[in-house]
Amino acid sequence: MEILLEAKKRENTKKEACKRYRKEGFIPAVIYGVEENKNILINSLAFSRLYPKLTRSTVINIKLDGKKKDVFIKDYDKDYLKDRFLHIDFFELDAKKPTRVDIPINVVGNAVGIRDGGSLERHTVAVTVECLPKDMVPHFEINIEDMKINESFHIKDLVLGDKYKIITNPEEVVVRISGIKAEEQTDDTTTTTTTAATTATTTTEAAATPPASK
Repeated sequence: MEILLEAKKRENTKKEACKRYRKEGFIPAVIYGVEENKNILINSLAFSRLYPKLTRSTVINIKLDGKKKDVFIKDYDKDYLKDRFLHIDFFELDAKKPTRVDIPINVVGNAVGIRDGGSLERHTVAVTVECLPKDMVPHFEINIEDMKINESFHIKDLVLGDKYKIITNPEEVVVRISGIKAEEQTDDTTTTTTTAATTATTTTEAAATPPASK
């Protein structure tokens, strides 16, 4: 599915001008291009509607002066109190050159270990790879259906094929099924402590009670 975003040139890059653009409903942005960088403006409402569909590796077609450029979001500034984007950095893709990008890892399936009482631990949420722009995908997916308690899935367990060169440390853990849920561990500890305390009290009371007279 093609993701298209309209843009227009930004003539003024000064701070006061950027404030005015935001009030007018635009987000100041930069395309770091293959040949040159371009200062642009993006419609704030259009981008805010599009953003929930994007990942770190989603390819966006920006239409500028009648021409399309394939880009992805490199960085952005956001005012979280007012829930608005302040600035966006786009990176233009060269169709012939591999690009280093972070691709999210989605986890699917209900692991055997979870059904047996374990809990899921997420460690690494994305993998850094080098690939051609045409091979960039919104995410990779791993199925943990067969994972048992105390088993881990590492970066080296990803099967991506020759299109991708993995940059992330292959020993990094993506997910792990831990042995016992945290709340169960707490409950067990509390029960053991209470039982031990009760036993100790009973023993002390028995020792302090004099033998019955004959």
